[in-house]
Amino acid sequence: MRRGKGRLPPFVPLLKDTIKTEAWKALSHGARSLYAVLKGRYNINLQNAVWVSTRDAEEELGQHSTRPNVMRWFRELQHYGFIVMVSPAHHGVNGHGKAPHWRLTEEWYLGKAPTRDFLSWDGTPFTEKRKRTEKEKNRIRGNHGVTTLATTGSPLVPEIVSAAEESGDHGVSMSPHMAGDHGVSITSLTTSYVDPELLSAFEALWTSPPVPIPIRPLRLRRLFERPAKRPGKRAEAHYLAAWYRDEEQDLRAAV
Repeated sequence: MRRGKGRLPPFVPLLKDTIKTEAWKALSHGARSLYAVLKGRYNINLQNAVWVSTRDAEEELGQHSTRPNVMRWFRELQHYGFIVMVSPAHHGVNGHGKAPHWRLTEEWYLGKAPTRDFLSWDGTPFTEKRKRTEKEKNRIRGNHGVTTLATTGSPLVPEIVSAAEESGDHGVSMSPHMAGDHGVSITSLTTSYVDPELLSAFEALWTSPPVPIPIRPLRLRRLFERPAKRPGKRAEAHYLAAWYRDEEQDLRAAV
């Protein structure tokens, strides 16, 4: 009779008493697969601790077994009491990193009987959330737009032209013989000469969404385009000054 006949090839044993426990049923499928990888490294004769690096576990488990997932499954197995760390990760004498070593609680370890810590699980589920990778975050931002902020409409600051180009009828107010109503045009941009209602209208244009506004075909029609950023105080003063200048021109044309 041939020796070894009927013997099974190498296999990973999973005890029926273990997979019937509530702690095992609460495990994720990834944690169960990782436990099978660890169990395959246990030697019943040596009663040794087992270890596997996250890189090797990622290769053995295949698809969807990224390095963050593997590390999370290690913590999950610890939480439910299937493994206990006996040696943390460290650098060896040759300078290379060593993976943590684990004790399987359902197996003998260096002459000590199994502790089966998973039988003492208190029913608290493992609630650590899986962290999204940068690729997943970018996909969510691009496709679903959950992180996109709505841009509000605002007047665009008119172009600032030189004083020579803007000089006209107002220029005569510089003469002492014609001082009067035209003198109000000589002012600083920061002087509080603005109508409060016009200021409130300016704020309303900024806070409201962009909508088409029917206006006369003026040179300032670009004021209602979407800006790259909120105008500053000086730009706001230029906007209001241009508005007043346009209103004065309309009054003169009407006269």
